[in-house]
Amino acid sequence: MRITLTVISISLVVFIVGGCGGAAGTEGVVVKSPNGKVSAVISKSPSGQLQYQVQHAGRAVVEPSPLGVTVDNANLGRGVELGKPKRSSIKESYPSRGVHATAVNRCKIARIPVTHTATATQYELQVRCFDDGVGLRYIIDGKPSYTVSGEDTSFKLPADSKVWFQTNTANYEAEYSAAAIEKMPTDKHVGPPLVVELPRGGGYAAITEAALFNYSGMTLRPQGGDSRTFQAAFDDDKTWELKDKVKTPWRVVITAPNLDAMVNTDIIGNLNDPPSKQLAEADWIKPGRAFWHWWSGTMGNWDSVAYDKQFAWIDNAAEFGFEYYLVDAGWEFTWKKPGKDEWQHLKELCDYAAKKNVGIIVWKRWNVGSTEGVQETNAINTRSTRLEFFSRCRQAGVAGVKIDYMDSEAKNTIDFYTDVLKDSIAYKLMINFHGANKPTGESRTYPNEVTREGIKGLEYNKWSNLSPGHYASLPFTRYIAGHGDFTPCTFNAEMLKGTTFALQLAAAVCYTSPVMHYADKPELYLKSAAADVIKEIPSTWVETRVLPGSKIGDLAVMARRDCRGRWFAGIINGSGAREYTLDLSFLGKGSYKSIQLGDKPGKADAFERFRKTVTKSDSIEVKMNAGGGFVAMFEPAK
Repeated sequence: MRITLTVISISLVVFIVGGCGGAAGTEGVVVKSPNGKVSAVISKSPSGQLQYQVQHAGRAVVEPSPLGVTVDNANLGRGVELGKPKRSSIKESYPSRGVHATAVNRCKIARIPVTHTATATQYELQVRCFDDGVGLRYIIDGKPSYTVSGEDTSFKLPADSKVWFQTNTANYEAEYSAAAIEKMPTDKHVGPPLVVELPRGGGYAAITEAALFNYSGMTLRPQGGDSRTFQAAFDDDKTWELKDKVKTPWRVVITAPNLDAMVNTDIIGNLNDPPSKQLAEADWIKPGRAFWHWWSGTMGNWDSVAYDKQFAWIDNAAEFGFEYYLVDAGWEFTWKKPGKDEWQHLKELCDYAAKKNVGIIVWKRWNVGSTEGVQETNAINTRSTRLEFFSRCRQAGVAGVKIDYMDSEAKNTIDFYTDVLKDSIAYKLMINFHGANKPTGESRTYPNEVTREGIKGLEYNKWSNLSPGHYASLPFTRYIAGHGDFTPCTFNAEMLKGTTFALQLAAAVCYTSPVMHYADKPELYLKSAAADVIKEIPSTWVETRVLPGSKIGDLAVMARRDCRGRWFAGIINGSGAREYTLDLSFLGKGSYKSIQLGDKPGKADAFERFRKTVTKSDSIEVKMNAGGGFVAMFEPAK
């Protein structure tokens, strides 16, 4: 992928709100977004607690909530004085990948000096205020080392808010549930993003973190009842050591009037550093689609990864125009043969695939452990073994590596993620993290991360089932944080588990993954009514629109435009049978040839297919089964 960076325009102004001289007054420091609708107020409570609040269009998004980080056994948010803020702004755009092609980064910045009076510790609270949210982080330096043991950072939500949350904080593989904020259970922690439906038509909010590097990953601890508060928690570390400086990840509050604005937010990427020139111009980072043998195979049976079967998968990828094929777990030990080891086999496979314009991605466990009953000993969690593995992949001609089973966001595991992204650059390897935590915008700084899991994906239908409501919630919950390797689209009737072919296909349109892995056997796609459409669905989009009627966990309706001027519409129905009028006003001028794929009434494993020429003044009456869906492709008529 080739990235061209724009120039950042920064203006510096010194400004004090509610006070004069060298300190902020009792009203605190106000930071407003470029359009003036979003504001953050940083102040101290009567007891001296550092705190903040966020408003959007004059309505509370986060009510006054504590701030602070505990360093070397001192809680630096309690008993503070605020100094004179330095103000600046950012106005830039840059290429993005996934939801839309161009990200916009416009914000107002305040860098606020804070003094912890008891220890005389001085640090900086950085605040960035965007038109759709706020980011805050702490910067502490001046000593050779620090021990961090938690934060006071909290998020108090307005009364009567409805929250959408999931409670798997290891690998983030859980369905989202909904609760009134006053009835939020307190027995489990929440893995961000936490999504909020604000009361009385106040729109939406989301709480998460950005730029998680050299720190422990943040979860959220519900305080329960009338407190209406979530406090930052760190499930995988009690303490962690930092050298030279404490620079926390950004604590992020996204706010939007509607789901379209939520899906199109750029805040998380904006709060990460841009890539190096080397990565910005890397032509070996290429989004695309992939086939994958593991999902359609039998767990614990390595037959699907048998070496002689891989060539047919590559042939099918080429027939579909897919850019990649993923060789999953088992290749390292099942391909060992007398006279030719696994690496020689891999080189032979990559050479074959290259002739078909298909890149090979290989699976790798990050540490020593058992994978489906087979003990693996050649881990890559040390740099020497990692570089050796990457070098051999490069020599074989591998395009990317899927790294699995971290299942943690402890500080040392976060360091592993970062080290992998850095080390893989020299070997021109794209990275897909599985068994992973939520994304926090790392892929802006390291665009060689092309997707990651951190999501409860279609693999769960192999041993349990995903509810239709889960499919309909994901575009507005987990995907707010960034790309996710859900591995969509089964056309195996036994694996639909309460969904339909049309819903399964719609997931490939509605979910964002710059490298999109299709789960099922190519022959099932080929014999379906959707084969020609599957061949055309891209993995990245120029534009995304969330259409009216969308509701978290109930109905997801999206229109997405590709680089060829085509539009794709996807509808995921998370509840009972229903009808929906799809307004085509998102289309451009002129006529469009459409292929429409909907549910066959009362039948889960078949499509109703139509061809029709339409314009932006038309609409489509869509009838969906329970757990059903709809997909349409619109191509400009010549």
